[in-house]
Amino acid sequence: MPHLSRRALRFAAVLLLSAFALPAFAQAKYPDHPIKLIVPWAPGGTSDTPWRIVAPKLSEQLGQPVVIENRPGAAGTIGAAAVAAAKADGYTLMGTSNVHVISAHLYKSLSYHALDDFIPIGQIAQTCSVLVVHPSLPVNSAREFVAYAKANPGKIDYGTTGNGSGQHLFMASFASMTGITLSHVPYKNVGQAVTELLSGQVKASMPGLSVVSQHIKDGKLRALGVTCAQRSKFMPEVPTLAEAAAPGFDATLREGLMVPKGTPPDVVQRLEAALRTAMEAPDVQQRITGTTNEATFATSEQFSAMLRAEYAKWQRVVKDINLQPE
Repeated sequence: MPHLSRRALRFAAVLLLSAFALPAFAQAKYPDHPIKLIVPWAPGGTSDTPWRIVAPKLSEQLGQPVVIENRPGAAGTIGAAAVAAAKADGYTLMGTSNVHVISAHLYKSLSYHALDDFIPIGQIAQTCSVLVVHPSLPVNSAREFVAYAKANPGKIDYGTTGNGSGQHLFMASFASMTGITLSHVPYKNVGQAVTELLSGQVKASMPGLSVVSQHIKDGKLRALGVTCAQRSKFMPEVPTLAEAAAPGFDATLREGLMVPKGTPPDVVQRLEAALRTAMEAPDVQQRITGTTNEATFATSEQFSAMLRAEYAKWQRVVKDINLQPE
């Protein structure tokens, strides 16, 4: 009987050790099937293009396909809602920008909280937006734009990628700071907005620099000022709006990766490490720079701090300018 008891004891010990080992083994296998990367913007836009470059390299690091799925609409809130509702297992990611926390202040019935229901993984790029006008508008500088708008209140139409989008809030904030009245024309996607701008159907816009840089070089659009606090290295001859017409104005687009709240810490760490390594690849740096975005990696902690700061900043802006959903 004692002999049998010792055998039973050893068997029980093996079972107990196996029970503890199973979760670690299961987690170590992540990922074991394809990963979905939801980009809540239309293909070809400022917040979509960098992910076309990074996703394949991220796939290499994770050993599984990272498949981009565009879910545009409502200033990114449709795609964000899908990610927030997804299983928090590391197989649904969101490639978004700080517009995610900016537009949250315009949509009061969102099914998620822009900060509390997501975990930031890291930043991959940042870029300036730029105030551009159709050549038919008789202005050559931001100062002249403001003067013309004051002399013609409400007569300048500006196009954006939708209510609550970065373009919308950036332009509304600029208008408020300079005391001008403009007419907002929202479009469904960046392609439509740029097409209408190039045709002269609308006279102004504030898209990402990467979207319109070639049109500016070709003389099809006129650049009046960039939205960042410092001049863009891609177009250093164009002044900032802060120095040209609106002291203190600063609006920078920052692209980054997020996952649903509740994603296991080890999965978050795995994704952050994979994203960091992907961003260190020279070809990724070169290709992102080639789209007039700055390839700037930031850690989960740094990206989180930036998003919280942006959330608070634009909450104040929306309140100050009394901007309402249209």
